[in-house]
Amino acid sequence: MPSLSFTAFYLRSIGRDNFQLASTHKVIVIGGGISGLACAFRLQQLGIRALLLEASGKAGGMVATVRRNGFLFEGGPQCPRFPASVWTLVHELNLENEFVTGDPKAKRYILRDGRLQPAPFSPGALLATPLLSPRSKYRLLSELLRHSHPPADEESLAEFVERKFGAEVLDYLVDPFISTVFLGDANKMGMESAFPALVEWERSRGSVVRGAIRARKPKRDANASGGASPPRDPRANREALRVTDALPSLGSFKNGMGTLAEKLAEKLDEAIRFETKVESIQPLGHGNDGAEAGWRVRASGGQEFDAEAIVLALPAYAAASLLERSAPQLSALLAGIEHAPMSVVSSAYHRNQVSHPLDGFGFMVPRRAGLHTVCTFWNSSLFPGRAGPGQVLMTSFSRDASGSPQTVEAENAKILGITGDPIDRMVWKYPRALPQYNIGHAQKVREIREALGKYSGILLAGNYLAGRSIGESVETGFQAAEILRSRIKN
Repeated sequence: MPSLSFTAFYLRSIGRDNFQLASTHKVIVIGGGISGLACAFRLQQLGIRALLLEASGKAGGMVATVRRNGFLFEGGPQCPRFPASVWTLVHELNLENEFVTGDPKAKRYILRDGRLQPAPFSPGALLATPLLSPRSKYRLLSELLRHSHPPADEESLAEFVERKFGAEVLDYLVDPFISTVFLGDANKMGMESAFPALVEWERSRGSVVRGAIRARKPKRDANASGGASPPRDPRANREALRVTDALPSLGSFKNGMGTLAEKLAEKLDEAIRFETKVESIQPLGHGNDGAEAGWRVRASGGQEFDAEAIVLALPAYAAASLLERSAPQLSALLAGIEHAPMSVVSSAYHRNQVSHPLDGFGFMVPRRAGLHTVCTFWNSSLFPGRAGPGQVLMTSFSRDASGSPQTVEAENAKILGITGDPIDRMVWKYPRALPQYNIGHAQKVREIREALGKYSGILLAGNYLAGRSIGESVETGFQAAEILRSRIKN
């Protein structure tokens, strides 16, 4: 056995960074996007010692805000919905005074034949819109009077809409919204995967409209009885908190959506480590009951961390890569979830460069128009402080993660009457951006949850599980933390 002095000399000679004991934590959260941040924050509130590891140098993932040259560029959500879960965070982080409300009645436009037409959101607007022919309008408005039943096998969204309303409704109403919200392809998107409520309404009532009316009745009754009033402390009864007229459902923050991630990271403080890329995870062994005795996380720089449980708050493909050896079945299921590429081009102009009044949210582009642009948001029309006096800012989303931003700007220029080059620009490119809720996705998620049940120390959080919105992402983080509260002993 070598002497103590020799051992000390050897350790000094190879360097401390190459000989590190694993630090021990109750929970390791991997991924500093909004799901991981929400999970780690809730664990902190529950008194459970957790450490969040994030590969990049900042929190938020695709919630990205850059403030530069008097402009506020957003690389992710532009004017998202704020459901109960997000309002819980707003309250707990004391961000109420930072919130700015989006106008739910602001115009949305849809491109048809090179011209922007207001998107119709009422029966009267549907009757007047030039987006649809009289035949399509009749089929849409008379659905309440017809009776139909969904097929036994899962339909695509395109099949569902064409069956009930016709191709024109699909092309000029449904597809632009689906592309904007999901970056999805209606021919691939599954009804039970993305819109289970619509399937259930048709199955139970024979009509989507009748089913929607029936579903709204309990909410109206609750409103009439005062049951939808939000509690003073959202933590006391989070289920009672509902987005009502008293709680704006659309909005952002004065300094951008990045405010939410930045505040969460600030609260986590030393419980979050940036630029720490996880390279592998593996079980430390198994107890007498066959359950894992814990997990070891190996990260960049030779760092090692041990924990009773791990929350993978990562995109499905990234979680699949880490689980390839330790949970191959679960890994294969996660790897099968498709993600769509996306680029975000945020361009600033002098106001006199743009002839369009930019009066509303922005515009959506039907897939059949053949453009790279999916949608364009008029940021400086949505919220104050996004651009300086005499300037405007707009942000476009494209299905192509490798294309040139000039291509998107040229399409905007033709549609909006823009002359000259932008005075500033930010570009984000995501080769695998949003999970796709394609046919079979719902079944795949059920299989993932079943496979996950074999590992008591692994949990998942992310936008591929229950929905891609910020609210649903936050909720998956909250749910993982609540599950751990029942499993972890402090």
